Amino acid sequence: MPEKMQFTKARIAALEPVPGKRVTVYDLEQKGLCIRVTPAGAKAFYCVRKVEGKVEWVRIGDATAVTIETARTTTAKIVNDIAAGTNPAEQKRIRKAEMTFSDLFSEWVKDCKARDKKSLSKDQDNYRLHLQGLARKKLSDIQRNEIRKLHSTLSVKSGKFLANRVLALVRALFNFGIKTLDISGLTNPAAGLKMNREESRDRRLHPDEMPRFFEALAAEENPDMRDYVMLSLLTGARRSNVLAMTWAEINLDRATWIIPGSKAKAKDNITVPLTSAAIEVLQARAEATGAQGWVFPGAGKTGHLVEPKKGWQRLLQRAGIEDLRLHDLRRSLASFQIDAGVSLAVIGKGLGHHSQQTTAVYARLAQDPVADAWQKGTDAILVAAGVKKTAEVVPLKKGRKHA
Repeated sequence: MPEKMQFTKARIAALEPVPGKRVTVYDLEQKGLCIRVTPAGAKAFYCVRKVEGKVEWVRIGDATAVTIETARTTTAKIVNDIAAGTNPAEQKRIRKAEMTFSDLFSEWVKDCKARDKKSLSKDQDNYRLHLQGLARKKLSDIQRNEIRKLHSTLSVKSGKFLANRVLALVRALFNFGIKTLDISGLTNPAAGLKMNREESRDRRLHPDEMPRFFEALAAEENPDMRDYVMLSLLTGARRSNVLAMTWAEINLDRATWIIPGSKAKAKDNITVPLTSAAIEVLQARAEATGAQGWVFPGAGKTGHLVEPKKGWQRLLQRAGIEDLRLHDLRRSLASFQIDAGVSLAVIGKGLGHHSQQTTAVYARLAQDPVADAWQKGTDAILVAAGVKKTAEVVPLKKGRKHA
């Protein structure tokens, strides 16, 4: 096999592999251009030059995909770049080692877990559902226009609020890469991009909606769904805390549910009063399912029930109620407490608000007025729903179905 020849399609096609040996043949027309033939018969163009005393092999591409003319033009450019002081081979090595967006997210997750970031699960969901198009891209390839377009598309498709959360996540990830990982030369393509204007949400269950809501809840065949919604309404707790409620956190004798700081936004324990209606729901669950482990056990990897979106939509459709979210149940309890004349400070203590200024006020409050406030609020809800003032709840139906 010749060491040098004038490259043509026919001559390259005629090159035969040599068993156990990789063969190199140079082009007579373009200095530095060669073709390498592996023992398996694969053929690829390379530019071979000495850079700072070291021979560098810069792969141009497969000979079946790259034309001879393109290989010569590319080689000429590489030779000129080397003459100007640039090492294309080193640039390729750096490029190959550069983080992808997926790599950055993995490092960020490790850091968040070390800091016990409460919203990590939501961020992981947003990454999984909305950022897979960026996952395999090198960080330097992700452009500002691409992030702007993503935000715009999500604003229309999934809503302005979610689009803002995804944009904020991208911005946080790149800031983490720049400030914490010290990635050289990295810029943030999401920096300065305008968020959607978010209107403050004040949706609650209104008194006139309560009878329909409770009728629909009573007709729900899935006891997990029914109890979850009822406890969310009667405790005013965040939906993630209700889903992850354990029997170890419940004290029926003291009528309290203590949410540990590890699950709380402010990282302090939250004592939630359990009203008579809430206790009846929990007692019925304890009798039906036992009082061990999760209050709402599930078959998934979390071990407990996950947000029952289908069940919630089924309930709203049955009740004929629109634009109501699970989180609005938390706001509904507070609204009925305010309607009943309960002070904002007392409400804030039971809801576990984390504002430092208001926490200082809540800390001086005894638990008794808070428990009284929860009873007043849930009584007002049950009265509006047409349920007896004794706060009796609709008996649970037998049987279990998936939410």
